Amino acid sequence: MADTNAQEDFSKLTADLAVLRADVAKLADTLTTLARSQGEAAADAVSSRVRQGKAKAEATASELMDEGRAAYDEARERAGKIGGDVTAVIERNPLGAVAAALGVGFLIGLLSRGR
Repeated sequence: MADTNAQEDFSKLTADLAVLRADVAKLADTLTTLARSQGEAAADAVSSRVRQGKAKAEATASELMDEGRAAYDEARERAGKIGGDVTAVIERNPLGAVAAALGVGFLIGLLSRGR
């Protein structure tokens, strides 16, 4: 009888272990699926943030490009006006322009001369 009880207990224990193994396998599959879905969700969130950052960077670069182009156009316009003003002054007073050019040349010569 002791052997029969031991065999029955061993059979029950073996069956319980088989059920436990199946439960552990199901738990591992569930955890794997959960981890995979969480990983995909995290990857999607990171990808979304990267796309948003890229869009913001492109918008900022475009704005800076427009501002730079406007500043360049304004500087070019001002330079053209100054050039026209200088030309008008030279045409009105050519001797004064030559004297100013000589004075500037003389100053540059003095400054660039070695001591």
